[in-house]
Amino acid sequence: MPAAEPKEQHTVHRAYLAGFLDPDTVKGDTGYLWVYMPGKSPFRQKPERVAKRNYYYCYERNEQRQFDVEHGLSKMEDAAVPILRRLKGLELTLSTDERMTFAGYVALSHCRVPTAHRNFDRLRSLESAKHLEYLVNNPKELEYLLKRHEKDTGEVIDPEEMRKGLTAGNVVVTQEGRQWSLLMMFALLLPLQELIFRMHWSFVVIGPDDPGFVTSDNPVALFDPKASPMGGIGFASSRQAHFTFPISREICLIAGHEERPQRVSVSPHETRQLNTAAFITRADSQVYAPFREEKIQSLVDRLPKIKPRKGRVLLRKGTVVEE
Repeated sequence: MPAAEPKEQHTVHRAYLAGFLDPDTVKGDTGYLWVYMPGKSPFRQKPERVAKRNYYYCYERNEQRQFDVEHGLSKMEDAAVPILRRLKGLELTLSTDERMTFAGYVALSHCRVPTAHRNFDRLRSLESAKHLEYLVNNPKELEYLLKRHEKDTGEVIDPEEMRKGLTAGNVVVTQEGRQWSLLMMFALLLPLQELIFRMHWSFVVIGPDDPGFVTSDNPVALFDPKASPMGGIGFASSRQAHFTFPISREICLIAGHEERPQRVSVSPHETRQLNTAAFITRADSQVYAPFREEKIQSLVDRLPKIKPRKGRVLLRKGTVVEE
């Protein structure tokens, strides 16, 4: 009898989260990490119990839930696990193939999380809203499209009535369905893997008395001090663009386009600075740490204010508006 398909699907790899266990809780192959969420007290939890959502990588086809994306992600995770283990053990020399595999793992860690998927869906909503705005201002194009729609489906829609509906008040424009978001995830994955592979990598390692790095439900953090205020920060938005990716409690990857040393040691103070600037404030809604600290909770409590969720995309009286 085939195994049941997974209902609970991790948005952050479980084996990755195991690198952030509290050392005082580790017994054999098990242990706990500390979970921080806005408005809650820190609590201990096993890695397999966090960063997961029901059927998150599933979509519907012929009224059947499809699991092929989840299976594909599992294969990519399995390929990266041996490299992840070596890096956690501070074995930093990788072959070309290993480097490419781990670049894909970092790209996947960036593209698979809810933060990225919300961005995908919002861009799609904006694109659709802009198209509707164009049709409102180009009646002949609207009439042509509705005639094609009638020919294809038999449904008759009056162009003027539709135009009145789009300009009378607020029309909420949303991206529906998971399949498109999942396709976008894979569309970005391969070019991003190539880009990360070509970047200069530097591994930041803590000292023996350092409590270590934390991570989050959005573990890849992008930075670009030279990015245009009008443009978004990306992996290649300028020569100074770089990203951070904590690999475990002991080691963090920083990669960019400018040459940097392969290995860098940091003090506990520098680790705390990285945790604050790169990992905690870039979280979506959860931080995972190998220790309990009230300072982390106070920063996480501020996340809804420093990272407010964007509102709806509207067509307001025929004009695109972002809330």
